[in-house]
Amino acid sequence: MNKPEYIVIHHSATKDGQVNDWAAITRFHTSYRKGGDIISPEEAAALTAVGDKTIIAPWPYVGYNYGIEEIAGEIKLMEGHAIGLQGYHCKEAKMNFRSIGICVVGNFDVETPSIKKLYFLKDFCFSLMVNYGISVQNIIGHRDAGLMVGFDWMKGEFKTCPGKLFPLQALKDILAGKLSNG
Repeated sequence: MNKPEYIVIHHSATKDGQVNDWAAITRFHTSYRKGGDIISPEEAAALTAVGDKTIIAPWPYVGYNYGIEEIAGEIKLMEGHAIGLQGYHCKEAKMNFRSIGICVVGNFDVETPSIKKLYFLKDFCFSLMVNYGISVQNIIGHRDAGLMVGFDWMKGEFKTCPGKLFPLQALKDILAGKLSNG
């Protein structure tokens, strides 16, 4: 990847357990998977041998560049793979090669993110925007990348990520104000 053009916001679609959930996300991404469950390499080999094409091979590293989660009441920035390496967070519109992926731990289809997480995300996005010259219009949710290629999450054709209750437009409006005010 050359210089990133976008920031893609995700949610983990899991409850934030207030423990190091990032370790579980990393383990999930770097393991064999079937139907959303981790399976052993032996299980994967056996299923593949009988023609099962639903096995997902491990990725070389966690799919996101960063994670944001709350651990024991404190918001933490978790590092994923390096910017410049291919991502595994959003294949739509080739975002794995064009963007920085940030996963906010939580399920924002069922709850809104905490104010603490949103402020942390705002400040972090602002620093990435300044460092990489990314415009506020290029901060998108995973679902927006789906829209770019013709999927409509409102019709149930694609993921809702970063969640139906995630205030993405409000985040962008605040960042636009922060940018215009210096």
